[in-house]
Amino acid sequence: MSKFNGVKTNNAKIRAKCDIREYVMSQIDRQSVLDIFCGTGEMYNSVWHKAMNYQGIDKVKVFDCRNTLCGDADKLIRRVDLTRFNIFDIDAYGSPYEILDYLTQTIRPSSDVAFVITDGTSIDLRLGRVCKGIRNLVGIENHVLKRASKMHDDIINMIAIEVSRRLKMRISSIRIAKGKTGASMRYWSMTLTHTLHT
Repeated sequence: MSKFNGVKTNNAKIRAKCDIREYVMSQIDRQSVLDIFCGTGEMYNSVWHKAMNYQGIDKVKVFDCRNTLCGDADKLIRRVDLTRFNIFDIDAYGSPYEILDYLTQTIRPSSDVAFVITDGTSIDLRLGRVCKGIRNLVGIENHVLKRASKMHDDIINMIAIEVSRRLKMRISSIRIAKGKTGASMRYWSMTLTHTLHT
């Protein structure tokens, strides 16, 4: 049984993704969102348009009202001024963890910060494959790990703890929703603070 201590829900995909982002919006003041893999703008239109500042990144050029950069996200985040943002939304098709690994080694937030993660690693974990991003974040050396899928929520918990350690911040909330399809997507967020809220 998982020891994951986040709040779990089983909502439909879009509703779950919106709910998590709405919750993050309620936890962060003066929201400034970096939406990595922003796509067609579904989350912008549903939630992120309410943020004070928004920057999207996607490999496909978009022609709408959003402020977006077109190109490879792995390269572009190295050229963006990350100090401008306090919400990082990583909605990759597969693993978001290589980018999360980079961000948490690079940013040094001066106020509360949040990460919204779309985790598509379940199929790989079922096959015992552990991606480089997860290995870097949780300290697993071997890229093959038996029963890795049984540990998925525990891996998320370990990632959250490592992120808080790297940023020298406290976890103030973790939320997770699980997809209903065979892909078993995880949609999760974590909010971190320098001080305990009373």
